[in-house]
Amino acid sequence: MAQKTERWVLNHLIETCRDGERGFRHAANHIREAATKALFLEIADQRDRFANELLPHAQRLGGPNESDGTVAGALHRGWMTLRDTLGGHHDETILKEAEHGERAALTAYEDALEGVLAPPTRETIERQSAQIRQSYGRVRSYTAI
Repeated sequence: MAQKTERWVLNHLIETCRDGERGFRHAANHIREAATKALFLEIADQRDRFANELLPHAQRLGGPNESDGTVAGALHRGWMTLRDTLGGHHDETILKEAEHGERAALTAYEDALEGVLAPPTRETIERQSAQIRQSYGRVRSYTAI
């Protein structure tokens, strides 16, 4: 497999963050439990912030200006919508999907850190990765209840 460029990695992480933001906002609109809704909105805001922090690093390398997210993210949100429509709004199902999304985001960040990155970019990605790991743990703790 070809080596992924720093530009590709940054664009992929920005798309992942935008997907996460949209996914968590969508989930927050469909979850009933107030504390979980607040958590999802907090994580959505975090992902918006992360994408905005990564954007200057990507622009330094030539792109992107804005992102529409990944196909996988759109499919994931579509699946959540379909399950909501067919089966009602079950908090447990939404939590499991959120956990799945967090695991995917964490994997994207871990993969990004395996590549060659400029030091300021690496520092940003490492910091964000640590915070995603915490968010993943928080979401998992809700699914364990």
